[in-house]
Amino acid sequence: MTLGPLSVRPHTPVSANADRFVAYVVLGLCFALAYPGRVYLVGVSLIVAAGALEWAQNFVPVRDGQLEDFLFKTAGVIVGLAAARFVQLALGKQRSALRR
Repeated sequence: MTLGPLSVRPHTPVSANADRFVAYVVLGLCFALAYPGRVYLVGVSLIVAAGALEWAQNFVPVRDGQLEDFLFKTAGVIVGLAAARFVQLALGKQRSALRR
């Protein structure tokens, strides 16, 4: 989620693709939980933002946008949205059980 040089990017023990995927899972999860009635809008917005960032990297001298990176980000968004739905369903069942 940056247009800066790779040298200023935090380094983790996992691959860059895993970093991308997890970052977008967290984004999808948080935004879907924050805006539960707008899950499709959240998903489309995050995927468009990911695509825009990949495209913009083509204009930064030390970066290059890649389809593979975009696909990992898109998969992360989808998994994050699904995880949010799972959390919402689990919390809904828990709340209904508490009301009994």
